[in-house]
Amino acid sequence: MDLGVLVYVDNREETIEEFHWLYKSMIYSNLFARAEIIAVCHPDAVSALPADARIKLLPSAPYADSHSEWAGYGYINSVANLCQPEVLDLCRKYQYILKTDCDTFVTRAMADFRPSGLCFGFGAYAYTEEVRKKLVECSQRWGFPHSGLHNVGASLLGPSEFVCNFVVAQMDYCQKLLDEEFRDFEGTWPGWCKNVLTMYAGELALRRTYPQRCSQGFLDHFPHAGRALGSDVLHIHAWHTEEYWSKRDFRAGKYDHIPLGEIDRNTLAGYCHWLAAADVEQVQASVSSVLR
Repeated sequence: MDLGVLVYVDNREETIEEFHWLYKSMIYSNLFARAEIIAVCHPDAVSALPADARIKLLPSAPYADSHSEWAGYGYINSVANLCQPEVLDLCRKYQYILKTDCDTFVTRAMADFRPSGLCFGFGAYAYTEEVRKKLVECSQRWGFPHSGLHNVGASLLGPSEFVCNFVVAQMDYCQKLLDEEFRDFEGTWPGWCKNVLTMYAGELALRRTYPQRCSQGFLDHFPHAGRALGSDVLHIHAWHTEEYWSKRDFRAGKYDHIPLGEIDRNTLAGYCHWLAAADVEQVQASVSSVLR
C-alpha cells in the first residue's frame, strides 16, 4: 500500500453518510488495491464506520472542544486533528497522501497517478480584491513573497512528507490568522471572512512550503452532468450546487424517482449519484461483474 487517504470524520449524521460515499468510491475504483483510509474520527462516531481492515481508525476528540479560542468553529478540526503527531507518524508510512473531505469520490484514474509535487483542486474564497489584497499583506508580513496564486482547493495529494509539512504549516497560519486578523473580527462572505479562515491558511501554507512544486486543478471537480468521467478526473467533490448532482437535493429525495440502473455513471454527476445511492453490496457486485 503506497497511498493513504486522510480524512477527518466528525460525529454528524451527514459527515458519516459522506464517509460512506468516499468508501464506496474506493471500492468501485479499486483504489483499495494500493490505498487505505486514515480516518481521524470523533470517538463517538467510530462505531458508525464500516468494519474494514483497510480503514485505519484514529479516534480523536475535536480540537475545537478543548481549545476555547476555537469554540464554535468546527472547521478547525479538519486541520488541527490531522496534524497531531500520531496522525503524521501514520501518514509517513505511506509514499503518498490524499488529504480530503468525506464528501468526495475518487475515480479509477487515481489508481496509477503518482505525483512528484503537491496537487490541489480549485477553491472559491478569493474572488474579491479585498481578500486577495489581505492575503498578499499577510504573506509579506509573515516573511515570504506571494506569487499571486489564489483559490487553492481544500483537497491535496502528494508525497507524504510534503503533505505532512503542508498540514503543519496550515495549522500555523490558522493560528496566526485567528490571532492577528480574526480575534475580534468576523467579516462577511465573500469578503475577508473568518468562516473560510482554514482556506486562507492553506494558501499561505503553500506559499511557505512548496510554491514551485505544486499543480492546481487536479482535484475537487464539481459533480456536473455535462462533463464525462475521463482519465483526467481523479477526484470529485460534492460541493453545494443548484444543478444535478446536488447532495442537498439528493438528501431531500428529489432524485428518488430515478432507478439505480438508469443512472449514467459515465458523467461526473451520475458517478456521484450512483455511488451515493447504491449500497456497499451493489457496489461490490458491480465491480465483480466488470472483473468477470
